[in-house]
Amino acid sequence: MNGEDRDLVEENQAGSALAALALAARSLGLSLSLEELCRTYGNEPSLSLQQLAEISGANSLKAKPIRLNWKILSQMEAGVSALIELKDGSFLVFEKFVDDAVTPRMVFRDPADPKAARVVVDELRLSENWNGHVLLLKRQVAEADERDEFGFLWLFRQVMEDARLVRDIVIAALSLGVLALVPSLFYMVVIDKVMVHHRLSTLSVMALAIAVVLVFDMALGYLRRSVTAVVSAKIDVRLNLLIFDRLSRLPIEFFEQNATGGIVHRLGEARRLRGFVTGQLFGSVLDMLSLAVLIPTMFLLSPGLTFWVLGLAAIMALVLFAYIGPVRRAYAQVMGSEHRRTSMLIETINGIRTVKSLALEGRKRREWDQKVAEAVNRQTDLTLLANQPQTLLAPLEKLIYAGSLLIGAYLVIVDEHTVMTGTLVAFTMIAMRATQPLVQMAGMMQQMEEARGALRQIASVINAEPEARRENGVRPTLSGRITFEDVRFAYPGVPSPALNAVNFHVKPGSLVGIMGRSGSGKTTITRLLQGLHQNYSGLIRLDGVELKEIDLYHLRTQIGVVLQDSFLFRGTIRENITIARPDAAPEDMIEAAQLAGADEFIERLPRGYDTMLEEHAANLSGGQRQRLAIARALITDPPVLIFDEATSALDPESEAIIMRNLKRIARGRTVLMISHRLSSLVDCDQILVMDRGQLKDSGTHHDLLRRSADYRHLWNQQNRHLISGKSHDEDLNAVA
Repeated sequence: MNGEDRDLVEENQAGSALAALALAARSLGLSLSLEELCRTYGNEPSLSLQQLAEISGANSLKAKPIRLNWKILSQMEAGVSALIELKDGSFLVFEKFVDDAVTPRMVFRDPADPKAARVVVDELRLSENWNGHVLLLKRQVAEADERDEFGFLWLFRQVMEDARLVRDIVIAALSLGVLALVPSLFYMVVIDKVMVHHRLSTLSVMALAIAVVLVFDMALGYLRRSVTAVVSAKIDVRLNLLIFDRLSRLPIEFFEQNATGGIVHRLGEARRLRGFVTGQLFGSVLDMLSLAVLIPTMFLLSPGLTFWVLGLAAIMALVLFAYIGPVRRAYAQVMGSEHRRTSMLIETINGIRTVKSLALEGRKRREWDQKVAEAVNRQTDLTLLANQPQTLLAPLEKLIYAGSLLIGAYLVIVDEHTVMTGTLVAFTMIAMRATQPLVQMAGMMQQMEEARGALRQIASVINAEPEARRENGVRPTLSGRITFEDVRFAYPGVPSPALNAVNFHVKPGSLVGIMGRSGSGKTTITRLLQGLHQNYSGLIRLDGVELKEIDLYHLRTQIGVVLQDSFLFRGTIRENITIARPDAAPEDMIEAAQLAGADEFIERLPRGYDTMLEEHAANLSGGQRQRLAIARALITDPPVLIFDEATSALDPESEAIIMRNLKRIARGRTVLMISHRLSSLVDCDQILVMDRGQLKDSGTHHDLLRRSADYRHLWNQQNRHLISGKSHDEDLNAVA
């Protein structure tokens, strides 16, 4: 072994499974961020091959855990990568096979090594440390399932993902269809053979056969229900995973243009859709499969009576078809009223403080009464409409049985050889069984339209265009140098631009203030920096790299953001501070809290960092919540930090604590600070003066006081008391 060789056991104890996956993906031309993988799936070095396969499938890779030997592994074809799992639980990434005549060797990459050093081993050495477990990896085609349009076709594909289980269900359903014939045929034999010829021996055999059939029917019924439950659970999991994955990838514009209540209501329809697909629809389709057995049997028993039954079934189908359109329109009205009702409820819950402070309970109750009345009326109209086809089909269903019985009785009387009595009884029983799926379809008409409506509601959210993630973008190490060159941007549906030809440059490590009136474009600058809006023109560069070339996830992990009203999650203070870096050491968490000035109130809490926060952190003051938000932004040690009106709503004491620590917070990073209070921007290295989407001026506080009329006017307005006090002192000195 050469100088680059490593001891397989010693050098791979710290090997990360996710690092191995990222390294293998790179060899296939796919750039996966190890940082993102660790943050999403946890930094566990002992992931199993099956877990790695599932993670690979979620990241545009096809993966298959398998056992191989030296010979097969040496024949790896191009376009396929492999992770081998060593006996100590660490991983190596297969690179190539060296077919040396003397000593054939394999070359691996060691993910535990920062430089992914090569590990060269022969067969004997590998066999000592490897038990044959391999994860084969191949890049998926560009048209991955990830962007498939959500609809019934998607649901069908999810069902077929478990083709073996579906096959078992179909076999069970067909078998149950065959067994469903047995009671009818027994009736026929008993009436035509046993009772006519008084054959007790035949009756005994039939009794034994009935017992056997009951056992099989019970076993097959249990199998069908059990396997159906498993398939339903898998569809449920995939549907919920898809919804959350698609939702998290939607651009910020989607959430700003759609009410929260509307989004929640539409996604809540997943429960209705899931129940219908895995319950009524799945059962009805399986019942329809039994027709493949029942209808041929009916033709064997009596072709004439079969045509009578099928004719009535066709009429029933026409009735169903005629009502599909009206029921669909009625259900659309139901969905609209439900949507408005749910939106109002969620809006009221979110704004309950405002409702109570303005004593709006009575007015909101009246609005709620109107929404409820509208929804109930629409639902009642739909129910009454859906009741009509059921009413029309009920006599047709009975006519199948009664008509078959009457026509058959006539045939028995006229010519007993055409239809025998037992055959007639058996036929009517089978006919009733065969028409049950159509009757079920009539009863399910309302549920079918509800499912179609639910599908459209869910699809309107998860089929929306996602934001461009740029997973294969560059991941530069940022120092905080920011450049805007002729940047123009307008919000969707707004004619006037939010930013119009904005140009400025920020040096690394600078403290930059941004001021201006409301609507001047201050926050828009920071939103563009975070990649929340990507349809701007001009150039935005971070450390010389255009923003649109940077991996979006990497970009956002390099920028810490503190908003005016930062959201805290339900959980402990510790969990909230470390949420962006779960593996942070306690020392790092405490340091971030100290920088934010949060440690002084956390230590006074009975449980300290393990204090549980209520919803919206209602058990903390506004200043305390804001300081926790700053600590959360600092825990990742971002090179760029944004304060978007972060201190405007704070009490003077909380603001003083944050401003006192600002120099420590800003040390070694670029800080962009938006504030209406110009006094908090006095010490900034550079202040940008924005007005109506344009950069009017930039410079230090003293420079702007001297040359910017807008800045000087706002400063004088906010500090009039200081100016008045100074003038008063000058007057006193003059008198003296």
